[in-house]
Amino acid sequence: MSTRKAVVEGRFYPSTKSRIFDQIMEIEQSGRYSEPDISPDKVYGAVLPHAGHIYSGYQTIPFFQLLRRHRIFPDTFVIVHPNHSGFGKPLAIDEALIWSNAIGEVPVDRELAEAMKLPFDSKAHAREHSAEVILPFIQYFLADHAFSIVPLSMMDQGFKSASLVAESINKAVAKTGRKIMLIASCDFSHFLPAEIGAALDQEVLDCILERNTSGVEQAVIKHRISVCGYGPIMSLMEYARSREKKYKIEILARGHSGEVVSSRDVVDYISLMAYK
Repeated sequence: MSTRKAVVEGRFYPSTKSRIFDQIMEIEQSGRYSEPDISPDKVYGAVLPHAGHIYSGYQTIPFFQLLRRHRIFPDTFVIVHPNHSGFGKPLAIDEALIWSNAIGEVPVDRELAEAMKLPFDSKAHAREHSAEVILPFIQYFLADHAFSIVPLSMMDQGFKSASLVAESINKAVAKTGRKIMLIASCDFSHFLPAEIGAALDQEVLDCILERNTSGVEQAVIKHRISVCGYGPIMSLMEYARSREKKYKIEILARGHSGEVVSSRDVVDYISLMAYK
């Protein structure tokens, strides 16, 4: 049975279960962001950052607080993420059957993955951090609940690919009956002064909040915005649209790395939730 072992443990987040959980608890108790005041009928997924926990955990945690408060416990988290390494196929589900880290082992939902009818390729996941760093938050907030994952890498982040991903997930859900949560892994503007990055990000956010999926890609290209997971974002938007034409999407938390370590140039982190 193939297992993908954590590759950024000890760098993006601590290397022991106790320290990982302690750090997440410290971030949650910091009070930097309050729990979202939203009472959804149905949650389709979220856009979450994928930096080191001490930087972007503040934006990640509000989503999981909301799931906990409303007792939303999916069977499977489909984590759609960018490919920073350039290895592997343009769209690729990990071939591993288990993902492991210091917290424990998490099964990959092979039945759902195969029903998606997309390529399998472990090379796209071997060195990639953008799904791995989100997993400990799921393990922390769903510690008493069984769940599985499907990690899906997007090197091709165009609108057509995002539409294909959304359609593939939708068909797989219909076939398997799974209760899923789609996580779109994405950091926003990279290494710019905070005010410049925020202005550029707003171009993308305006399209997201208007539910203009193709406009997200157009804004990224037109303004040369370093949003590394715009394909996963569009995948979430199209998946949510397939479930509810007039779905809602809302910002949960917004910040940047300079709030943790003072710097002229920062990376922006924004979490959003798609729901009904």
